[in-house]
Formats: sequence, C-alpha cells, structure tokens
Amino acid sequence: MNYDRRLILVGSICGIAGCIIFLGVAGLLEQLYWQPKFQSLIKSTGDFLSIMGSSPYRQISMGSHLLGAFALLLLAAGFIGLNKMLSYDKKRVTVTIGYTFGVLASVIMVAMSIVQGTTMTKMGKLFLESTPNQGEMILYLYRGLRYIDYGLDIAFDIFFFSAWILLGYAMLNHKYFGKIIGSIGIMLFTVTATLNLWAAPNPPSLELSPVCCLWILVVYIQALRSAKKISFRNDPVMF
Repeated sequence: MNYDRRLILVGSICGIAGCIIFLGVAGLLEQLYWQPKFQSLIKSTGDFLSIMGSSPYRQISMGSHLLGAFALLLLAAGFIGLNKMLSYDKKRVTVTIGYTFGVLASVIMVAMSIVQGTTMTKMGKLFLESTPNQGEMILYLYRGLRYIDYGLDIAFDIFFFSAWILLGYAMLNHKYFGKIIGSIGIMLFTVTATLNLWAAPNPPSLELSPVCCLWILVVYIQALRSAKKISFRNDPVMF
C-alpha cells in the first residue's frame, strides 16, 4: 500500500478513536459530577478536594484525565493524516499552518489534562492528610495552581479553533469534503472560539465542545471513506 494512503487511513482511524474516547470521557464525567449524590457532597472547595483525594473518585478522576490525554494524542495523529488528505493533489498553505496548529493544540491539551488530573488528586490527598492550618494553606495553593491549567486551556483553544477554521477553509473547494462540511466547520469553530475566549478564563455559559467533536468525527469518517478513492503510486510501505 502507498505510504500517503496508509498515512491517511491510520490518521483517520486515530482521529475517529480520539473523538469517541473524548465523547465517552466527557459523558462519564458529566454523569459523575452532576449526579445528585456527588452534588450533595460539594459545598466548598475543601469538600471537592476531600472527594478528589478519596477512593473511588481519585482513581476515576485520574483515569479519566489520562484517557482524555490519550484521546488528544490520537487526534494529533489524526491531524497528520488529515494534512496529507487535504494536500494530496497540491500543497496548501492553510492546510500546513492548520495542521501544525492542530498538533500543537493536541500537545498542549495532553499536558493540561495530566497536570489538571494530578493537581486535583494529589492536592486532594494532601488536604485529607492535613491539619486545619495546613488545610487552609493547601486550599490557597490549589486555587493558584488551577490557574495554570486555565491558562493552558486558553492556549489550547487559540491553537485548536484556529486549526479547524483554517482546515475548514481548505475543505471548501476540496474534492472529497466540499462547501457544506467546510462552511459548517468554519462557522462552528468561529462561534465556539468567540464564546470560549469571551468567557476566559472561566468556562463559557454555552458549551459547544461535544458538537465540535461530532463534526470532527464526521470529517475523519469522510477522510477514511475517501482515502481508498485517491490515486497514488503503489509504493510499498512499512510501519
């Protein structure tokens, strides 16, 4: 099989898997954090840290953050495959810049997810083991540390949304994507970027990430379907 075709296929499969894992983790955390039993326990930051430092919430939280990081690692591979898909016939500046931004965004989110999960669980464990005076100091330190992942989240948003707006633009006149998929992507990520950056560093009042993830899933499915139709030289390739 040709190298370029293999790269598109592997990248598309990684992208699809990354989207599915991300949606699964988001759904799991939504069910966990918003269940009445969990909400009834949270009255303050101290209560939250006490829960994050105890079983089974500590394991669930750290595990979900690691899964989220793995999902973004897969999406980084997806960007590499999509770059080859969108530039199979000719090189496009928007594609090169967009895919580079996408890989950078994925790396930032992998770091942010691990930092966030580690901070929550480790600070929670320290809070449980602390004296009252130490507990106040840990709460103060925890609130400060959380601004680190807030900043990383904003950096991720800037790179990630810019990447998909540029890639959406490249899809407008692409043979295997077209104006419908491309224009939906541009509008969706422009609106999401506006909402997220306007509300920064706090989360937006309207969360469109699941909708964006579904659109990305459609893009990678289309890339996977279309890879078999592209004419490449049949050069052998090995992993």
